[in-house]
Amino acid sequence: MRSMPYTGGLMMVKRSFMSRLGGFDPALEGVEEYDLMLRAWELGGDEAIGHVAGALYGRRQQSSYAAKPLDALIENGRRTLAAHLGRLGIEAEVENGSLPMTYRVRYQHAPRPMVSIIIPTRDQQPVLQRCLESLLSLTAYPNYEILVVDNGSIAADAIEYIDGLRALEGDLGGRLRIVDYPEAFNFSAMNNRAAAEARGDYLLLLNNDTAVLHAEWLDEMMAHAQREDVGAVGAKLLFPDGKIQHAGVLLGVKGPAEHPFINQDPKSPGYYARLQVDQDYSAVTGACLLVRKVLYDEVGGLDAAELAVSYSDIDLCLKIRALGKRVVWTPHAILMHEGSKSQQSGVEQAPDAAKLARFQREQACMYAHWLPQMANDPAYNRNLSLASTDFLVESDPALSWDSVWRPVPRILTQPADRMGCGEYRIIAPTRALIRAGLIQGQETDRIYTPPELARIKPDALVLQRQVEPFQIEAIERHKRFNPDVFCVFEIDDLVTNVPLKNVHRSLLPKDMYKRMRRAVAACGCLVVATEPLAEAYRDLASDIRIVPNFIESAVWGGFQPVRRMGKKPRVGWAGGVSHTGDLEIVAGVVEALKDEIDWVFFGMCPPSLRAYIKEYHEPVPIGEYPAKLASLNLDLAIAPLEDVPFNHAKSHLRLLEYGILGYPVVCSDLTPYQGSFPVMRVRNRFKDWVDAIRAHALDADVAALAGDRLRDHVREHWLLENNLDAWLAAWLP
Repeated sequence: MRSMPYTGGLMMVKRSFMSRLGGFDPALEGVEEYDLMLRAWELGGDEAIGHVAGALYGRRQQSSYAAKPLDALIENGRRTLAAHLGRLGIEAEVENGSLPMTYRVRYQHAPRPMVSIIIPTRDQQPVLQRCLESLLSLTAYPNYEILVVDNGSIAADAIEYIDGLRALEGDLGGRLRIVDYPEAFNFSAMNNRAAAEARGDYLLLLNNDTAVLHAEWLDEMMAHAQREDVGAVGAKLLFPDGKIQHAGVLLGVKGPAEHPFINQDPKSPGYYARLQVDQDYSAVTGACLLVRKVLYDEVGGLDAAELAVSYSDIDLCLKIRALGKRVVWTPHAILMHEGSKSQQSGVEQAPDAAKLARFQREQACMYAHWLPQMANDPAYNRNLSLASTDFLVESDPALSWDSVWRPVPRILTQPADRMGCGEYRIIAPTRALIRAGLIQGQETDRIYTPPELARIKPDALVLQRQVEPFQIEAIERHKRFNPDVFCVFEIDDLVTNVPLKNVHRSLLPKDMYKRMRRAVAACGCLVVATEPLAEAYRDLASDIRIVPNFIESAVWGGFQPVRRMGKKPRVGWAGGVSHTGDLEIVAGVVEALKDEIDWVFFGMCPPSLRAYIKEYHEPVPIGEYPAKLASLNLDLAIAPLEDVPFNHAKSHLRLLEYGILGYPVVCSDLTPYQGSFPVMRVRNRFKDWVDAIRAHALDADVAALAGDRLRDHVREHWLLENNLDAWLAAWLP
């Protein structure tokens, strides 16, 4: 806030607090809100000012209610800020910033405490030499020492150069020293060893692939580091081509943390002028990080045990923030930094697989320690995406849900597909529960990172048939890092025993049962559609919940198919390519009745039956499926099922689809279609099928009455909207 009046004009102030502040200062027209905010902070500190992350109002970019010209407003703002610092007794000069209505505070400190500059290195002699020479020749700050930590260099030029530096230690009065670290590469341990030998009041962690670009860089950093409320300071780092390499660190973005503004022009404003003003971040990079030594020691330095290479700098900053200290980034200290030079050049002597495993362990360590902070970085608005460093508005509504306002259970669901399985078991129930106001929910294909899931904090996460290795790994991450989220595994088919004639059989992994066992083990319960399915998966979970399929009235209830359209009865079948075995049961029936009825097939028709079919309708997207099925205007629908374990575990879904449209049904007398449904069940024999179809075809009135009875039964017992409690109970702990 000392860099710009970023809070704007919309605020809510407690009446009693406003009275204590004395209200607005009428002499500060145009910057009175800025003055009020500064005085509020003086009175109550950080706790006096809250922030609502939502977009509460909009205004034109150039709009202003003040009558004063911009130059006058800028000057009033500068004077307001200077007065604020004066009231606090802070010695500082306030200058106008490089952008309108931004300011640069130059903090004044008489002491010049010693800074110990720690530079880890291994081989890479030209890189180290460039770093040291630029540091020694350009640094204006007078009181510093340099500790070069040699990680067992073996390159001849590096050994010669370091030995030369070692020989100069006496002549330089110990101002430049070599600290030997011959053990395996451990960035954290190397810095910690040098910190233990450092004589300075401040430590500057500096990568060897950096170079100083201007004389005042360390003065700029020390101006902030010597402030009582500041614990760590970072700098603006540029790649060799002059583009941004580091300008602060955002928590939770693309993983534990990431740099914004990479490869941007260092002179550009950046998001909300953030590339040009001093500001608080939650973390800054360890490539150039200044910290008070007593604080470094108090938090235990860098974590050499769990964060040997990656994220130890972020962890250090967060430990410092946990002590109530600020982490400040300044754009006025500028250095060159190549970036990850040590890791890219093989300094870490380990196979790539071992490096990856180490990196994943370090990521896991960060999630375990700092996930709440990653989900809610105070330096990054929660309406901005955690999947991008470009300060993009979050497009996923769930990630912008209010973290506190939870009037109903919060449930995320992930369908396995956008076809029947996903629609009936995930998408439609989610949609209906939201419409009924029973949940705050969202169905999505997105696999959330641990920080994203921690930001949303759902009560439950429903995962349908997530059996690919990357999906199982995601479920295990959810369990490990967000254990309070109740994960539900959903499956609606006997995928471990798919019929031989099913075209999907060859596409399924051979180790499906093993995959399911692993996935379900990471979830709180298993939800299935039928009792046979629950029995088949009994050893996968101790908590198996059965929710039968229902049909959504809002989607299906408005159709009125026409009966008796043709001279012959219209008899139809609807289904997908997986039903080859089912259709073989009625292949002879179709041929035998070709002259008595008009066959209508929708979705699939084997080539051997095409000659006997009156109409064939190609498959349509699931969103068009109800209207298409209704448009067939059937007088009778058939539902044959092959007598195999897979089909015994299936649900009565086809009867629901036919029934809500008023189509009478002849079906196989197998488990899914047994029970109270008023349909004609037949054994899978040619004569039984022919007799049942003829009985309906010969008496249209009987068929229509059967269709009405089935429709009434579905409406009375099987509408989704009337059975939402079953889904809610299955999806919540």
